[in-house]
Amino acid sequence: MEVTKRSYSSSANLGPGYDILSLAHKAFFDSVTVKKTGGAGIKIISDSTPENPENNSAGLSVMKILGDRGIKDGLEVRINKGVPIGLGLGSSGASSSASVKAVNELFELNMSPDEMVYYSMYGEIAACGSAHPDNVSSGIYGGLTLISSTSPVRVRKVKINYEMSLLLIIPYSHMEKKTQKARSMVPDKISMTDHVLHASRISTMLYGFMNGDRDAIREGMMDDIVEKSREALFPYYRQIREKAISENAISICVSGAGPSILIFTDENTKKNEIISNTDRIMKSYNVDYNIKETSILEDYDD
Repeated sequence: MEVTKRSYSSSANLGPGYDILSLAHKAFFDSVTVKKTGGAGIKIISDSTPENPENNSAGLSVMKILGDRGIKDGLEVRINKGVPIGLGLGSSGASSSASVKAVNELFELNMSPDEMVYYSMYGEIAACGSAHPDNVSSGIYGGLTLISSTSPVRVRKVKINYEMSLLLIIPYSHMEKKTQKARSMVPDKISMTDHVLHASRISTMLYGFMNGDRDAIREGMMDDIVEKSREALFPYYRQIREKAISENAISICVSGAGPSILIFTDENTKKNEIISNTDRIMKSYNVDYNIKETSILEDYDD
């Protein structure tokens, strides 16, 4: 018996929502098939991720479930990667969340969505050294997710009441241990003034999503703490941001730890001009890239 599940790409943070918010979109997806082998242990089959389960986000999540539930069955975990690795699109989270959904169904564990987020986030340790739940939460729930607690894991799904589409700017750049590097650049402390401004922005942005307020989404999706601390990793971002806003994008942010950039658009956005400006800016930095138009993945069907 085997079970196959998908999880889609996602963009975490959305400006001020560091480690709190994530948005699932239809740009890419991972497919993970889990089946019983009749033997012992976990065998990873993948052409692009580590074969040692302890070093694989999907494998580590599966190991944690089997250990906690006392399951002795041997498993084969086949990972078909579709989400690009290391570009801030939730690649490791897609693999781990898809594997957790597959194991949950295979063994009829009846885990709640939050339980599945817990086991999925455990797999992130293999990818970046820490168990953060943002990307995996949208891999389980779809849509826009808010992490309200990590101990215990508690996720709230935020209803988006505004019609929009997405542009992803995806640079072809690779950095070893990029996520660890990006997380190390985030400041340990901020001033109370910065805290109040940051809280105002994230509240305003969420208000905009929930109430269909375009101006509030734009006003709130700004971050002078995490994005600013990481600018050396994507020096072209500020220029792309300024041009996108000038061409009436709803808003723009770095996708997760970058280097990909997420632009929110609607019928009032001059999308062609944004694409043209982005091309000019990226060429000035000698950065190869791709632009992908996509949409929000509101829900998973299963």
